[in-house]
Amino acid sequence: MEKICQSCGMPITNDELLGTNKDGSLNNDYCKYCFVDGEFVDKVSMNEYIKMCSQYGEQAGMTNDEMKDFCTKLFPTLKRWKKENKNDGL
Repeated sequence: MEKICQSCGMPITNDELLGTNKDGSLNNDYCKYCFVDGEFVDKVSMNEYIKMCSQYGEQAGMTNDEMKDFCTKLFPTLKRWKKENKNDGL
């Protein structure tokens, strides 16, 4: 199974794409674009992040609308956003 970033869903094909923990070690869950020095780069809600990511559909080989639909389905299954979804039900 291909490893993907548990924040944005980007394929992580090698360790150079991994984010970093506070101590500088590699974080196996998140990519370097989402997670640096133990913190998320973009401190936004899942819906805001979907809007941000949907602008990059062309880079992923799809339209921006297709990218938005893809992210809307994928993100709730990812580690970072599962926590947010649980909090929504409180």
